[in-house]
Amino acid sequence: MEAELIRVAAIGIVAAILSVVISDKRPEISMMIGVAFGVIALVVAFGKAGAIIQVIENTIGQAGIDGKLLVPVLKVTGMAYITQFAVDACRDVGQNGIANKIETVGKIMMLVVAVPIATSLIRIVSSIL
Repeated sequence: MEAELIRVAAIGIVAAILSVVISDKRPEISMMIGVAFGVIALVVAFGKAGAIIQVIENTIGQAGIDGKLLVPVLKVTGMAYITQFAVDACRDVGQNGIANKIETVGKIMMLVVAVPIATSLIRIVSSIL
């Protein structure tokens, strides 16, 4: 696990240096280096998501909580990472207006997906009271 983080960090440093060196002459290639590294980093990170999901599923099962609540949590988490990636990519190329709009839409969409969790919590609390 730590070795993969070190590899990703090293590749990120090399990509950043390459991007800075190339940016004056070929800014479009510099941007593509940043996007390519971002995709690589996301693939590595999401590759580890299966283990995390398994632990969460086991914990939810042992606690006797409805497993359907896990789906929105995972969706919101994925949406947050995708939104942040897109926002950072837009900001890297100087498109702050587009980045802000993506961020707003991402937040609204995450809120929509989170509604089942909120309603379930309200039901749980009302049944206790």
